[in-house]
Amino acid sequence: MTGFEPTPPSTELFADDLLSGETALITGGGTGIGEEIAVAMADHGADVAVASREMEHLEPVADAVRERGQDACATTVDVRDEDRVDEMTETVLDELGEITILVNNAGANFVTPAEDLSANGWRAVVGTILDGTAYCSFSVGEHMMDNGGGAIISMGATNSVDGAPYHAHSGAGKAGVHNLMQSLASEWAKYGIRANTVAPGIIETEGVTQAAGGALPDVLLEDLSADRFGQPADCVPITLFLASPAANYVTGSYFAVDGGHLLRQSPYE
Repeated sequence: MTGFEPTPPSTELFADDLLSGETALITGGGTGIGEEIAVAMADHGADVAVASREMEHLEPVADAVRERGQDACATTVDVRDEDRVDEMTETVLDELGEITILVNNAGANFVTPAEDLSANGWRAVVGTILDGTAYCSFSVGEHMMDNGGGAIISMGATNSVDGAPYHAHSGAGKAGVHNLMQSLASEWAKYGIRANTVAPGIIETEGVTQAAGGALPDVLLEDLSADRFGQPADCVPITLFLASPAANYVTGSYFAVDGGHLLRQSPYE
């Protein structure tokens, strides 16, 4: 077995009761990475709430959670709107009673040269990625402070580290996400709240492939140590770990899930 074969299902890697007694809220939970995380958390004993802008994407995920014997909640939200975020939090608390895990996964992106990026385009992407992560963290964090703590896991991206050509809005927003998690990790440790960043690299989600014109170009593989693009399931194990008691001493950290995307590739191969 090589290191870059498909990531095994979480049910083969973790105990069934890893997250027993926990309640998770995943934004952007109706598709892609968020959907995979939501179902995996239910597989390991957590009740799960999923939120996004479109209810049609959320109901099948909520049904999958219930099929695994866990309570579920599906609620719409525009994470760019602070009032809507607070409404989301209240809905989840009303239906599930608590939130002990928050996964900030809602995102937005499109390809454009920086000189063509409009103010509205900038606000749409940075507003979703950075403002949305902040609003959700502040809203849910207030509950966690009163409830003995919790785990906040925010999805960054490797394009936040060394520039994001043609994705300047996304790269800037994702860089802000990691800094925000470090700040909250420091400030909120006294409340028992841990905050970490998971940074996917090139992951073949429906949104990414659509933005790339239907398929990721093979030339992008040249930037990877791995011999394949990432899949949403590749992001599940590290997220489950960070949500679990196994990560009780881990906060303010950054975890790249990128097949070596951040590494300088060898010129001798």
